[in-house]
Amino acid sequence: MNKLSKIIISSIAAVGIVGASVGAYIAASYTKERTFGETETYAVETKDAPLRVAIISDLQLPDTRDKNTHQYESFESTLTMLKNKGMDALIIGGDFTDCGTKNAWSTFKEIYDRVMADSTKPIPMYILGNHDYWLPDFVKCFEIPMPAKMQDRFTEYTGEPVYSHKVINGYHFICWSSSDGSYDKSYTNKEAVRAELDRAVAEDPEKPVFVITHVNAYDTAYGSDEWGNEDIYDVLKDYPQAVSISGHSHFSLIDERSIWQREFTALTTQSLDYIELESGKYNGSVPMDAYGNTLADKLPGCLYMTIEEGRVTLERLEANTGNALKEPWVLEAPFDKPVQYTEERKKVNKAPVLDSNLTVKVSDITDVNDNAQKMISFAAGSDDDFVHSYKLQFLDENKALLEFEEIDYDNNVILYNSNGEKDSKNGKPKMISEVLYFSDYILGLANMSETAELRLPNNLPENAKYVVITAMDSWGAESNSVTCRLGE
Repeated sequence: MNKLSKIIISSIAAVGIVGASVGAYIAASYTKERTFGETETYAVETKDAPLRVAIISDLQLPDTRDKNTHQYESFESTLTMLKNKGMDALIIGGDFTDCGTKNAWSTFKEIYDRVMADSTKPIPMYILGNHDYWLPDFVKCFEIPMPAKMQDRFTEYTGEPVYSHKVINGYHFICWSSSDGSYDKSYTNKEAVRAELDRAVAEDPEKPVFVITHVNAYDTAYGSDEWGNEDIYDVLKDYPQAVSISGHSHFSLIDERSIWQREFTALTTQSLDYIELESGKYNGSVPMDAYGNTLADKLPGCLYMTIEEGRVTLERLEANTGNALKEPWVLEAPFDKPVQYTEERKKVNKAPVLDSNLTVKVSDITDVNDNAQKMISFAAGSDDDFVHSYKLQFLDENKALLEFEEIDYDNNVILYNSNGEKDSKNGKPKMISEVLYFSDYILGLANMSETAELRLPNNLPENAKYVVITAMDSWGAESNSVTCRLGE
């Protein structure tokens, strides 16, 4: 064998070894098996007071050490508020970071260590969110976001395992992270979680068992129909004592659908970053006002839970200030028969009301991009809870219902494929005869305006002479409809 042949063969062998090593590393990084370790037991001296558990989620700290971001300010002020209020334990329901970079995790640790430096640190109960598995730019970050690597990073900066089971003063808390940061079928370890639940229930079947996940159990609390996971529901449906605590959806705690009971109890925690709501409204799932300004990051929310014999109280708080968003939810024994916040609430709900003599005003406005728009304003509807949204329909001079192409808030025509899914490349426009809007309730009930101000789509037919206005509450009940002249 000549020298050149030896060099070639050696090079091929080296490449093979390196390739195999890289492949083995990637495989190990992706497939590393984790499960629940030993249950940790804590005894907290409460001096006959309830056990205090603060609940926050979706901090979504960005890939920066900049202290001037609203996420930084929101987490810092919320943690300070909760420290001053007093907490024996702290639940963080995932999405510590917007993308799981070292910068973002360092920001979390810096804020936490500084705010809590002069206090007894609460018992941590943490899980990963989907954002904690992601990276914003693989090339820029110079690393691949393998699930096991991102899990290790979570543990490095929090000191917590991926899955944990803690017992505090006799109450069980099961922390169930997703396995890979996806939504669908990402909650593995189902049998392991069932085993943890079985142990908790066997110890005391009359006590609530708290199960913390990032994603909601599917089709339970507000937002879970769009953002929920069926595997979580499949496990919890067999445990009526279970109280599911989740984040992810960002849906508002003001809405009473944010707590749900049927086979078990489920509740969501909103977000410290921004509110997101259901799709289908013209001003967007992250609602905008008539001028195009974002409303959704104005009122972050969190929960403050106290646990005592026979009762669990959940205060709904404005995260930054600690002010009550609304009255608390109260769960009472027997916890294995959840009946307080069921669908029966819908049956006793009263529909909103609009002034039958309603008039409208149409004004010229300029949006945040300096584009000319039209805004319609009218007296806001009233409700025994709050007006969740408005429906507007447009009529011609003969009061015939008009149709027009559906557009988004940026005035782009929305295209759909044959399955009804949005498809900007191969889809076709959809004709609509009504426009739905969120009200301004996400600013807080005390801050809702007496006047509804809504931006009109700029493709309304020129022959639109009348508008039919209907108010809706969060349960879908509709007010009386009022027809108003758009103008002479």
